[in-house]
Amino acid sequence: MMKNNIIPLYDSHNLMIDKSKDCYVFDSNGKRYLDLEAGVWCTNIGHSNSYLNEIITDQIKLNIHHGYKFKNKYAESLSDKILEISEIKDGQSVFLSSGSEAIELAIAVAKQIRKKDKILKISSSYLSAFGQGKESADNFGLERILINDINSIPKINIEEIAALVLEVGNASFDVVRFPDTKFIDVLVSYAKRAECILICDEVTTGIGRTGKWFGFQHYDFIPDILVCGKGLGNGYPISSVTINQNISEELIKNPLRYAQSHQNDSLGCAVGCGVLDYIIVNDLIDYCEHTGKYFLSELSNLQKNNPGKIKEVRGKGLILSIEFYNDVDSKIIYHDLLEAGFLLGYKNNSFRFLPSLTIKKNDIDDFIKCLGLLL
Repeated sequence: MMKNNIIPLYDSHNLMIDKSKDCYVFDSNGKRYLDLEAGVWCTNIGHSNSYLNEIITDQIKLNIHHGYKFKNKYAESLSDKILEISEIKDGQSVFLSSGSEAIELAIAVAKQIRKKDKILKISSSYLSAFGQGKESADNFGLERILINDINSIPKINIEEIAALVLEVGNASFDVVRFPDTKFIDVLVSYAKRAECILICDEVTTGIGRTGKWFGFQHYDFIPDILVCGKGLGNGYPISSVTINQNISEELIKNPLRYAQSHQNDSLGCAVGCGVLDYIIVNDLIDYCEHTGKYFLSELSNLQKNNPGKIKEVRGKGLILSIEFYNDVDSKIIYHDLLEAGFLLGYKNNSFRFLPSLTIKKNDIDDFIKCLGLLL
């Protein structure tokens, strides 16, 4: 009998996962599943990537952790790489463990500089599991605006806002939806006029997920502060906060002390460097864009062939979803897909897909064929 020693903080499948490779995971009975969620949207270069495993093996023989008062070459190199691919000029970075704590630090930096206590976000975006970015009724420092609601922008009391925190493509609350370009243009311009600090939450949409290095690169702005996580470590827990030169200079005038046990750990930073190098060498940004278009077109074909069942198809790169009409019992289809060997996200009568950027077209074809038979 399978033990049950884990605190049940979330719904879980009764599956014991023994191993994983590329886009597949294998349970304790040896059954293979196509993982269309890349773990928790983390393994952008595939589970148990051999190139990354070698980097990890070599680094653990040298150093894993050394304390936050010391430097290491991997942290310096990873910061350089993020600054280059984000086009943030002459900035700096710090490396932590999770996306939530990175968002919290970014918000703390903004509030320290602007001396204001509120932040603004798109209501359907997910920022943090705790603290200043958490979506909760008692978070009085969080102001919200509905996605694409341009008319409400001038109604925001922007003078109270320290930072606009943008997640420019969500996967949680609204199950994959992207803001319109005009909406983002107007919102960013409005915030900049009030000298709000612009934070981009790329924990989910970053590291190639949308067919560009970062989701914000589909729009016409560069953030003051960039937050990464998930795909940066390919499953290893590392996140980053990157600031531009102006924010760096402001922090000199308004210092913020922040110390965390695994800040700038050499192993995590070596992993991050390896992930970015692998994506570049294997041209996975371009591959993601083209594979994502193929996946989206196949989902759109399913919609055309099932007009009374699939309400909408959405996607950019390899972050996609299909939304069913309310009278469709998609939960049954979801469990049938799980039984058939496909792991995917399910929420609000919608399916969500964020596979590894290495996914092959034949894997997409196998999934589309199975789903088509179940509709």
